[in-house]
Amino acid sequence: MKKILFVGLLLSLNAFSQELDVHFLETQRPASEPYNIPLSINENGEVKLGRGGANHNISINATIQSTYRRSTIAYTTPVTLNDFNLYEAYRGLGWLEIKRSQVEFGAGLAALMKNTVTLGLIPYRGSIQTAIRYKESLDEKLPSFKLPKKFDELKKWREGDSGTFQTYGGIQAYVGFATGLINVATASMGIQNQFIVELKKLSQNMVTLSISEENLKRGQLLLGPFFAYGTMADFSGKRFGIEFLLNLQDSTHFELYEEALKGNVSMLQTTLSTTEQKLSWKGTDRAFYYGIPMVAGRTRMAGSYEMVEDELETQLDISGQQNDGLLRRLRNTYQYVYQTGQSMVLLWASEVNKVTKKEFEKNFFSKGRIMGVRSFDRTFAGNIAFGSVISQMGLSFSKEETELMRRMDLNMIKKLMKKRCIEERLSCRNEVKLRAIMIRLSESLHMPWKEFRANVGKLMVKEPALIYAVVHGLGLKKEVYFKFLSEKFQSLEGTGPIEL
Repeated sequence: MKKILFVGLLLSLNAFSQELDVHFLETQRPASEPYNIPLSINENGEVKLGRGGANHNISINATIQSTYRRSTIAYTTPVTLNDFNLYEAYRGLGWLEIKRSQVEFGAGLAALMKNTVTLGLIPYRGSIQTAIRYKESLDEKLPSFKLPKKFDELKKWREGDSGTFQTYGGIQAYVGFATGLINVATASMGIQNQFIVELKKLSQNMVTLSISEENLKRGQLLLGPFFAYGTMADFSGKRFGIEFLLNLQDSTHFELYEEALKGNVSMLQTTLSTTEQKLSWKGTDRAFYYGIPMVAGRTRMAGSYEMVEDELETQLDISGQQNDGLLRRLRNTYQYVYQTGQSMVLLWASEVNKVTKKEFEKNFFSKGRIMGVRSFDRTFAGNIAFGSVISQMGLSFSKEETELMRRMDLNMIKKLMKKRCIEERLSCRNEVKLRAIMIRLSESLHMPWKEFRANVGKLMVKEPALIYAVVHGLGLKKEVYFKFLSEKFQSLEGTGPIEL
């Protein structure tokens, strides 16, 4: 999932950070697919522009893959408020600048046989850099941001500044089948490793340093031509991470920091107290793309992952869509269902620029209103220009609360949900759609715990009106977390109760 990065970035800032870690998703697939340079060498040693020709059994092409992305957006620094509204920005609080860049390049060879079958092998390397920095005014120019080679360079950082620096590389082999110029299918297998350095300045002198190493195996099947294709992929990976607390006033930490960047963490382990994390995962996802690659397109995706984090078994389900290409505005929206043995977290996230009132309603505000969250029951008049907006909204259910759903009065739940669907003019006001939701819910209630929570979670994250009905039907006291980062309005973060 190529643009999942912003979610991992934000989750490190909010209340769910201890429960949901999606860093492993950031580079599961390369940011680009291999493509052949239209220059071939046939079995007779002849160099030709384009394909080898029907009379040749085999031709050799150079293959490359490359990506470059860069973005910088400043949002007003969020304040904690438990009632949502649009406020004029408090300029004196400063700004939060989020800067990201990604570079990826690979080069290899592909053999084209009879203009039909392609066999390729391509190694690649890439890097991702993410910086979250505070500045006093929108116009303030911050110095360039890169991984500090010397520990004392962090003295120039401000409290709260953080940076994530990732380098990754691997190799993938693929086989493709084509008819004429149209690709029919491509299957690939790849292995990849990654090295991640994360830094955050906690105070004037204290800095956290996190170092992670990751290994990944990937298999993928792509079906369809370049302008409309679907992919199915399987992943398995492992990551080991370790975190240290360093002091800018302790001269011995200067050498420790430089050794850590070289990968010699054993020296730090014997000197400093550490926090370790072990994460392994396996999962699948599927996606469908349509458009003109690198120009304008859209991708819809869904994935499911089983994870073991420090011996705790968890499950993560993701669905969403994103825009791709230089001519498309940023439009990324995702839904998450994260489950442990004791809880279930539902999360909606979006990253959109040049936001219209309609998009603000659809991607963020209406979800809170549908669930009945206090302060989300108002309306906003006029054509409002929001600029760029990152939004999140989430709530959790304990295992006990989830198990209570097995004993719900389904007729009452249906009645409550229909009432909400009619009030909000949702598609579930249609009797056929509502009946399908209730049938799926009823079937889920008799499943074993893992299947039950997975099905109910995916159903509720897709249908917020069902959350309203369940909370009211069971008389649960629930609070919904929200984060609203805005380029033009005051950014907010807080929780609001679902009013019974």
